[in-house]
This record gives sequence, structure tokens and C-alpha cells, in this order.
Amino acid sequence: MNDSVKSLLTFVGSLTLVSLCWEAAVAGGAVNSIVLPAPTEIIRALGYFASNFTGRIAYWEDTWITFKEILGGFLLGTTLAVAIGTLVVEFTPMRRLIIPYMIALNSTPKIAFAPLFAIWFGFGAMPKVLMAAFICSFPVLMNTITGLQSVESDQLELMSVLRASRWQTFRRLKFKVALPYIFASLKTAMAFATIGAVIGEFAGAIDGLGFQLEFAAARLRTDRVFAFLIVLSVIAYALYLIVEILEKRVVFWTRLKGSDRQ
Repeated sequence: MNDSVKSLLTFVGSLTLVSLCWEAAVAGGAVNSIVLPAPTEIIRALGYFASNFTGRIAYWEDTWITFKEILGGFLLGTTLAVAIGTLVVEFTPMRRLIIPYMIALNSTPKIAFAPLFAIWFGFGAMPKVLMAAFICSFPVLMNTITGLQSVESDQLELMSVLRASRWQTFRRLKFKVALPYIFASLKTAMAFATIGAVIGEFAGAIDGLGFQLEFAAARLRTDRVFAFLIVLSVIAYALYLIVEILEKRVVFWTRLKGSDRQ
């Protein structure tokens, strides 16, 4: 039995045990179902979500809206982060200009920008995309800088001996060395993009899963709140897996090194 199967069986077993204890606690009155609904109630709420996915309420529209906001924010934020990180490392004047703003923004509670984005850009998709991009960009930015600066001096000397241009050195050496760092942060950024999109919908929206989640919470439908959280988690995890698959295809040499060690 390999490690993947063992991990899956451990997860399923622990989830089953926790669910049974959880169900018993709610059924026995130890926990108020409004505060923490039983797993069976959450499953029924998921069934309600599925039954209305293309029905009168059309949850597919809310799901599609939030999905586009997450993906749009992720692509915008990570692209800008890689570009800015490259400018910071490659050009000293840009480093002096950008670093102070980077530190200031990174120390600011990012959730506080959600109402401002709603005021500046209205209640459409734009403020949610920007909020997702804003929150997910920082880990990618920092990892891009770290990766580009991790090139060893002897490698740079070799490129100099070969008379490689600055662009060739960046493309063939620095960016390749930085790619594992960037992809490691992209997986974290995907989760952050989901958080950012939902926060943006909390600040002001009339559709999306974040809006539906807030609406359910206002009506004390905690079971539906959990159902929407599960749907959001599934979306985030699916996008995470896509990034992981891309990582294995693009940064393939890291897997080869790992197999060589074994």
C-alpha cells in the first residue's frame, strides 16, 4: 500500500469519525444546530444547492461569477507580482522606488481595502477581481524576488564567460532558477484569490457565492453557510490542482532531481 492510499484512508477514516461524533453531539442537544449544524443538515443543504443549481434560484450563475472573479484576480495579481518582482531585482532604481510601497502595503490589513474598492469601482466584478489580485499578489511577489536572488555567483560568472546578454542570463538562468519558487507561491496565491473574491463580495455585491453565503448567515441558515463554504473550497482546490499539474509540466527538472535522490 503506497503513501497516497494510506493518506486517503486516514483522511476518510478521520472524517467519518469526526462526522459521527459531530452528528451525535448535535442530536443529543450538546450543540445548538443553529450554531453548528449536523453533517446530515449540511448534506441536505448541499442537495438544496444542487437542486437549485439550474433552477429558479440558478446558483450556477453565482458559482460562475465567483469563479471568474477568483481566476481573474489570480491571473492579474500573479502576473503583476512576477513583473514587479523582476523589476525590483533587475533594476536598482526600481528597487528603491517600489520597496517602500511594498513594505507599507504588506503591513496594511488588506481586508480594509474592500470597501474602498467598492466605492472606487462600483459593485460589479471589477472590485472583487482587484481584491483577489491584491491579496494573492504578495506571496508571489516575495517568492519571485527570493527566487531571482537565489542564483549562485558561479552560475552568473559562467554566463558572463559565455558572453550571454542580460536578457539571455535572465531568461536562461535567473527565471529558470526562480520558477520553483514562483510555482510554490502560486498554489498559496490560489487560496488567497478565493479569499479575496469572497471578501470583495462581502463588501458589496448582489450576486456571487460570497453574497449568497452572507445572505444565508443573515437568515441564520448555518447549514447553507457550510454548504457554500464547501462549494468554495471545492473550487479553490480544483484550481489548486490545475496549478500543481502545470508545475509538474513546467518545472519538470525538480521531479527529476527528486527521483535521482531516491
